[in-house]
Amino acid sequence: MGNVDLDFKPSVPVLDSNMSLGRRHDKPVNIDSVEGVKREMERTGIGRALVYAPHAAIFDSGEGNSTLVETIRNSDEFVPQFVCNPSFDDLSEFAAHVDSEGVRSVRMFPGLHNYPFRPWVIGPWLDWLAETGIPVWLPVEYELIGPIPSTNPIDPRDIYDTLSQRPEIKAVLSEAKYGDSSWALPLVRSLPNLDFEISRFVPGGGITSVIEAIGPERVLFGSRFPDSALSPQLYNLHRSGLSTDALEAICAGNAKRLLGIG
Repeated sequence: MGNVDLDFKPSVPVLDSNMSLGRRHDKPVNIDSVEGVKREMERTGIGRALVYAPHAAIFDSGEGNSTLVETIRNSDEFVPQFVCNPSFDDLSEFAAHVDSEGVRSVRMFPGLHNYPFRPWVIGPWLDWLAETGIPVWLPVEYELIGPIPSTNPIDPRDIYDTLSQRPEIKAVLSEAKYGDSSWALPLVRSLPNLDFEISRFVPGGGITSVIEAIGPERVLFGSRFPDSALSPQLYNLHRSGLSTDALEAICAGNAKRLLGIG
């Protein structure tokens, strides 16, 4: 058994590309305040985080997105990500909100919101993503706790068919687990416009298998905080024998490129 560095801090800048901020309706989270998250980020050496609001995913995207930007308005550590529900939201209103707040990415939950990621449902939204160059995060599923069952996972056939027809759209497959590896890695390998966020991909040698499949320039560090801890996957990255260039790209550079930030 190898030595474990209890005082570990990342050796490169880190932008967490998968974090939620705020309370959930179905379970308590350990930390849901801006100040609490900031303290945890400082403790673990994470400089910035891309954050979305659980309220926007579960209840009302407009209200949740508005609350998020007001909550983090004076916190440079956070980059807002808006949630949209193309089967319900008004695209013109959503686009205006994104533009007014300078939001640089969006998150869709086809399984949670019960629609297929197909042009006959989301065609205008795909056109808007292509026109603006805004990338879309696509979590495999959204797990709910309690009497409401978890939603169905996203259909990889929908992702492949839609994104292969729209290569100008930039997307990120998020929160794929070890059990998804049979289709997730072939999917990202077959779609040059689909990157891979690694918060839940934690099998032994998992990082190596992802990099071998698509290269370090398409892999993004994410923690899934507060549902998961900030440090484990970051520690794993630093113990995977990666070059400094690869580590810098995965921990922050690739996300910054997608988001268009310095």
